[in-house]
Amino acid sequence: MLRKQRRIGPFRLKLFIALLIVAIGWMTWHNITSMFSEGEDPDALKLVKSFYTFEQAGDFGSSWELFHPLMTAYFDKSTYIQRRAHIMMQDFGVKTFEFYASEPRLVTNWRMSKESEPFAEAYEIRVTQIYRSPFGNFELVQPCYAVAVSGEWKMLWSYEGNEENDEKNEK
Repeated sequence: MLRKQRRIGPFRLKLFIALLIVAIGWMTWHNITSMFSEGEDPDALKLVKSFYTFEQAGDFGSSWELFHPLMTAYFDKSTYIQRRAHIMMQDFGVKTFEFYASEPRLVTNWRMSKESEPFAEAYEIRVTQIYRSPFGNFELVQPCYAVAVSGEWKMLWSYEGNEENDEKNEK
C-alpha cells in the first residue's frame, strides 16, 4: 500500500529557513568574535595556576622552573627557594595559602622592567593569595604575566618602577 506523501506547508518551510538562518548567523558571529577577542588564553592561565599550585605545596624549585629566562636571571634557583620559604614559613607564619587567578587579559608591548625589551604580547593574570596566619588573615594581590617562548609558556612578574625604589634604598 502506498502512503500519501505530505507536503511541508509554507509556514513550516519558512520557520525552518528562519531557524537555519539564525543558527548560521549565530555560528558566524561566535567564530568572528572569538578570532578577535582580547584575552583568555587557557594555556597562560594553566601556567599561572601550575606555578601557584607548586608554591602552595612549598615546591618552590618546581615553580622556579616555570619562570621566563629574565626571571631566572633575576633570581638564581637556590636564592629563590630560600627566600620564598623564609617569607611564607617564617615571616608570614604559614605553611600554605589559597589562591584565585583572574581571567587572562591580553596586553601588548609589556615589559618586565625599564631595562628589558618589551614583549609584543603577554597575558596579565591577577593572582590573589589568601593567607591565614598568626597575624590575622590577609590577601596578597599580584599581577603575573605569561608569555610564549618557543611554544612554551613562561611566567614573569613586573619590576617596572622598582629602579626608583632601589636608588632610594642605596642612599
